[in-house]
Amino acid sequence: MTIDLRLMRYVVAVADEGGFQRAADRLHMAQPPLSRQVAALERELGVRLFERRPTRLTEPGKVFVEGARALLAEADALVERTVRTAHGTAGTLRLGYVTSAAYWAVPTLLSAMGARHPGVRVETREMWSADLTAALEHDEIDAALSRSLPHRPDLARLTLVREGLVVVVATGHRLAGRTELSLRELRSDTLRVIRRDIAPAFHDAVLAALRSTGEHFPVEEEPVPGFRHLVLDERAFAAVPQALARHLPAGTVALRVSDDLPGFDLELVWRQDTSAPPVPLLVRAARMLAAQ
Repeated sequence: MTIDLRLMRYVVAVADEGGFQRAADRLHMAQPPLSRQVAALERELGVRLFERRPTRLTEPGKVFVEGARALLAEADALVERTVRTAHGTAGTLRLGYVTSAAYWAVPTLLSAMGARHPGVRVETREMWSADLTAALEHDEIDAALSRSLPHRPDLARLTLVREGLVVVVATGHRLAGRTELSLRELRSDTLRVIRRDIAPAFHDAVLAALRSTGEHFPVEEEPVPGFRHLVLDERAFAAVPQALARHLPAGTVALRVSDDLPGFDLELVWRQDTSAPPVPLLVRAARMLAAQ
């Protein structure tokens, strides 16, 4: 049989108050209808829940009230979770990000979300920028942290930080003992750059930034993609966002570049038509970080 939650609340109120009149006052209803509905429930169950005069729970009534309390608490929690999810203050948000966002932007943004919106669970996935674009298109993620997603009318974006490039060389490189260099000092070296098929916009942007100085270098794509797998010999170098300078692979060092290079924006990107309620909360947290 199915028991209305309303009847459960009636029985719990009578048990809590120790009488029908006090329970009716608490429930803002008249006492006779309350007594009739509890009696009807007892007849349907075939069990007396209360002894009358004085009013007290029977043993079956104690079992009923214990279970009713748990069910009512879960029902109330369900309503609260539903409302919070509708308002974006609960639920799950799926965030994709590129490697260069992993060391500052992702943990800082997750910390801000956890402090302001503890009911929102953020699932994170490190991905190549080409995969981030596809994941947004196919609704596999709700937002992305990237430096090179295409500008399209269906995508909204917010710049978190603008960073310059640093040059990375092997510890055995002739310039490894320096703190700064100009690109002309690398004319005889090969530029090692991320594969274009996994990060086309970033690949092109790095080449364009270096060539904007008038310098041109032989170019090789990384044989094993990914900054963490970067391997350089003594005649090669890479150019990466400044955020990675303190997280270098073993056997490499980072040097500042004295040339005037364009900056690289780390952006939060999301679909304009997103239906994920927590996304506005993430954007708000990102705006606060960007302002700082």
